[in-house]
Amino acid sequence: MSEQQIQKVKVKRLAHVGMWTTDVASQVRFYRQVMGFDLRVVEPGSAGHELELEDANVFLALGDEHHCLGLFSETRSAATSPRATTQRTRLHHMAFELDTDADLAALAARLKQSDIELTLGERDGNVEAGDTLWFSDPDGNRIVISVTPDNTLAPANSGERHDQLRPRALQHIALQTPRLEAMVDFYTGALGFDISDWLLRERVWLRCNHDHHTVMLIKGKQDIDHIGYSISTAPDMLAWADYLGRQQMPLLWGPGRHGAGNDLFLRFADSDGVHIELSAELQQYYDRDSTTPPRLWHARPTALNLWGAMPSWMDEDGRG
Repeated sequence: MSEQQIQKVKVKRLAHVGMWTTDVASQVRFYRQVMGFDLRVVEPGSAGHELELEDANVFLALGDEHHCLGLFSETRSAATSPRATTQRTRLHHMAFELDTDADLAALAARLKQSDIELTLGERDGNVEAGDTLWFSDPDGNRIVISVTPDNTLAPANSGERHDQLRPRALQHIALQTPRLEAMVDFYTGALGFDISDWLLRERVWLRCNHDHHTVMLIKGKQDIDHIGYSISTAPDMLAWADYLGRQQMPLLWGPGRHGAGNDLFLRFADSDGVHIELSAELQQYYDRDSTTPPRLWHARPTALNLWGAMPSWMDEDGRG
């Protein structure tokens, strides 16, 4: 393997996000009934129609992927591992994918060159799909890297509803971090992300494919800031606003239009209070043979909402 291959490889997509929760059953109801997710796997397995979710880990999907969201029971983990009682954030892990086994080997070589400790582990929720690379970023957030499966999966449950609104796919994750510069260096240097936009050295949007951002980093107390899902069009955004109103789900922010990314958005929260952002018409980059320089924003309201409205829960530093 050449040094050029090692230095050129980069992750290609965000595959799924895992979250800790103290109430798996409530979260599953929310993501199935409100968001339209499909139930893929419950660990440990349940033979009957009545699933015992209180102490289970659950994996949910929006399309043909095995899952895009994992819900990990803090109650179950506390009974088996003392580390679960000291979790600092709601993030269990985030998973990225590469195209080929050669890309995975090249990325592992680059991570080793950077003295990043790697372990081989099973794919969560899909142990038969092969081992994956596990490691941590400078904040200690767990990251898993794998190769995109060759084949897609048929839905694990045939009785899922598909007549309701549901997002197209997982799009991005936004993390609050007290180590913004170190985190930017890690994601750009170790994983190959490019910088799309900076705001006042307090937040940065990072891309690994055509989308304007796949990871967003915000200076602040370590936690998930929000998880973003894509929807198709502006009319879909209005349909979602009406639908969430009928579900008595209060909108926390939006509809609006971000300056950075130029996408339409609205924000609400799941049953654990984790913010969800729906995004339509996200800016696309096609700079395969050249690097587009990052834009620098100096006005927070312009970068965050071209339509001007800022939420009351966001403090003057731009964080929740």
